[in-house]
Amino acid sequence: MSLAPSSTAAILSLRDVPDNARCVLVDESQLVLRAGEVYWPASLLKRLLDPMTQAVALDVANDSCIYALSCELTRLPQHEASHCNPRLLLQSSIPEVFAHAGKALQLIHWIRSHRHCGFCGSRLAAQAVERALQCPQCQHRVFPRISPCVIVLVQRERQILLARHAGRGSGTFSCLAGFMEVGETPEQTICREVREETAIEVCNIRYIRSQSWPFPSQLMLGFHADYAGGEIQVDGHEILEASWFDADELPSALPPPFSVAGQLIALFLQANNV
Repeated sequence: MSLAPSSTAAILSLRDVPDNARCVLVDESQLVLRAGEVYWPASLLKRLLDPMTQAVALDVANDSCIYALSCELTRLPQHEASHCNPRLLLQSSIPEVFAHAGKALQLIHWIRSHRHCGFCGSRLAAQAVERALQCPQCQHRVFPRISPCVIVLVQRERQILLARHAGRGSGTFSCLAGFMEVGETPEQTICREVREETAIEVCNIRYIRSQSWPFPSQLMLGFHADYAGGEIQVDGHEILEASWFDADELPSALPPPFSVAGQLIALFLQANNV
């Protein structure tokens, strides 16, 4: 049996995945690489894993189908398999690889974190015709969840506001960001987050671009905004440090170019001929 090309959202068993497909393996929140590569041949995995292992379709619209599987590293050949922090893929020059890996991480996280029905507590079952989990008792369906976030580069003439965030384990300076709350527009979230994190007021908010951010399941909405007033004040908990940086004197540790934060900064530099 093979998956019909139109069934792009299916959850099926490994035995039903086409032999010529490629697979992305996830172990907890880590990717599992094969000799340093993201993709595993489905034909190989069929010899190594339980044929009933769940597989989630990532991309079946081309000749080389892509699926995501949850698999422990210990079940694979030690000389080939290794863990990889998915954030390292941000340094990849191949956006398609990051897109497939990111989607795999999000879908496997969704399946692992939604094992029981939130209404009646019954075990959820995967659907073979759409990307959904369904309760066999009350028929409640659960679809993958996405958490919208805003990320904004605040500008003051040739300066930009960058911050060092707590819990990131590095000295990287980046844009301000935060989750949207119920009832908010992205613009309202930007004003609130910038005010809460730095005591700065902004205006002239304009949308630039978006990016799927699989840590674990976010959609980053990127904006530029202009400084409208206030002096920088940080709480020392969520934001450790924030400063204005001139276009010609940015900190050395910046977000990777592939990230939406890196792209927001690059567009600012381009506009200022830097």
